[in-house]
Amino acid sequence: MDSGDRLAGFAARSGGRTTVEGPVTGELSHAGVSVQWWGLDPLPGTPTVLPLSRVRRSDTGAVDGVELAQRIAADPRAAEQLLPPFAAAACESASVAVAADAMGFRPVYVARGTAPSDAIVSTSALSAARALAAPLDEAAVAVQSLLGWQLGQRTLHLGVRKLEPCAVARVTADGVDVEQHPVGHQPSFSLEEAVPRAAALLRRSLESLLDEHPDAVLQLTGGQDSRLLLSAVPPARRRGLHAMTLGCAGERDVEVASRLAARDGLVHEVHPLAGADALAPAEAWERCLTSAMRLDATSDPVALAALDIAEGAFGQGTRISGLGGEIARGFYYFGRVHDRPYGRGDAERLAAWRMFVNDSIEPGAVEEEFARWSRAVAVDDVYESLRGGGDEWHRATDHLYLRHRMQRWAGVTDAAVADRRIVVNPMLHPEFLSIAARLVPADKAASRFLSLLQIELDPELARIPLEGRPAPVAYARPGLLSIARQNVSRVRKGACKAVQRARRGNRPPAGGAQLTRLVVEAWREDPARIVSGAADFVRADWLDAVLSGKIDPRPSSVGYVTNLVAAVRASAGSQAHRSVGGRMNDL
Repeated sequence: MDSGDRLAGFAARSGGRTTVEGPVTGELSHAGVSVQWWGLDPLPGTPTVLPLSRVRRSDTGAVDGVELAQRIAADPRAAEQLLPPFAAAACESASVAVAADAMGFRPVYVARGTAPSDAIVSTSALSAARALAAPLDEAAVAVQSLLGWQLGQRTLHLGVRKLEPCAVARVTADGVDVEQHPVGHQPSFSLEEAVPRAAALLRRSLESLLDEHPDAVLQLTGGQDSRLLLSAVPPARRRGLHAMTLGCAGERDVEVASRLAARDGLVHEVHPLAGADALAPAEAWERCLTSAMRLDATSDPVALAALDIAEGAFGQGTRISGLGGEIARGFYYFGRVHDRPYGRGDAERLAAWRMFVNDSIEPGAVEEEFARWSRAVAVDDVYESLRGGGDEWHRATDHLYLRHRMQRWAGVTDAAVADRRIVVNPMLHPEFLSIAARLVPADKAASRFLSLLQIELDPELARIPLEGRPAPVAYARPGLLSIARQNVSRVRKGACKAVQRARRGNRPPAGGAQLTRLVVEAWREDPARIVSGAADFVRADWLDAVLSGKIDPRPSSVGYVTNLVAAVRASAGSQAHRSVGGRMNDL
């Protein structure tokens, strides 16, 4: 990756060894630990507290740098009180401590070498893997071939793991220790308690944000979550509020967003998803490979590169995003919602229906034996992740979404663009997440809680239909008619998934189909770009067919291969690309 494309970051290594090659902004040695950072600056008043995020907010606004430095120095767990994404490092008397926000949204990685005294904590998994010459983890590759991202704390490299939410990593001269602080049980909330609390939080958060950033831009869509944020803005402040929508005129999502903008006098801009027409194949490939490196090879580089191309056509700045609403609506719920136990079979059905269908590689891309083993490993991982959420099915799926999908998919993607724009997600505030977690599943199902919240914030906006769905008011107090309409919406969504499975295909990310074609063309022009990186984990005859033009791979397969190339490059110097012993043989 060119130094100009490198994300701002940090690394602390035990034993005084350096981790990063290339230019750094600063470095110091403390208690036998070598600390390096690039693109970052210590907080004011102290050279020993380093914020690892540009967003430094609570629900009441930006946190003063001096105050934040004092809080982090006194207790690194203060990071958990800030709006995600946030992380910080602090020099303590005999260690360097690193902690992140409560949901682990700002990725921080802990890497352990072959010797216990050689350990690294870094914002870059690939950088840590390179420094320790870590081999690839076959099980992680297997999971990613089906999910497109990682569960739990795995990365594509053995010995390199993401720091768990609500944990503090302490690096000393002798290695690294991770201290976990599990979230205690919280009593349930009724809707009558939850709705006004959530409304007050969102209003407080939006007002303070607009006070500090009057030119902030609301990412407005035809969906529910961005409408909630618009509704939390006082009506008198909406006129002149900046808003943007990615899409093209005539698209239903754009039409609904434009209607909302016109109604309240927003300054609304519609930005088409700029195509990759002007890119040469080699440039398309470099963009995707750079995206893979920014994602630490653990999410979709094709989607990120396509988004970067679109975003490059207009100004950036401070964004207001509705990310997080999924947590409060039961993203993985389906059918009647009532308390029930579950087993591995439920995990397998959920994985097949809602997870593998989206980002899995195409059949035939890997050896049949590896494909079967990968599916078993991935289902086991899904089941284990669900078990972390308890014995009740719907609460377990909430845990899977919040503690796994959000931090490992959304969080890593957010971090990959954090140096280009500031994105504020009010619904990721710890208090909002706590409110959502304390509701019983039946109150979240079918968007009931969010729709009541919409009515509380702005009842008029609650009466305007969503893109492709009824108005929020229909979900808030469902009668027979609205229940029928909601069921039609669910059946339609389920039918789309069934068609995807029947076609054995998945939908490309926005702008991804054209970019995929260019990347594959680059591979065909110079097969050396990928052969060494992909050889261990794809079938040779499939790769030959792709390079000869007999097969045009789907975007998810191109993303998988691109991530492998990035990961293998980071493993250069290790004794083996695959994990030692070959885990597939141990199953």
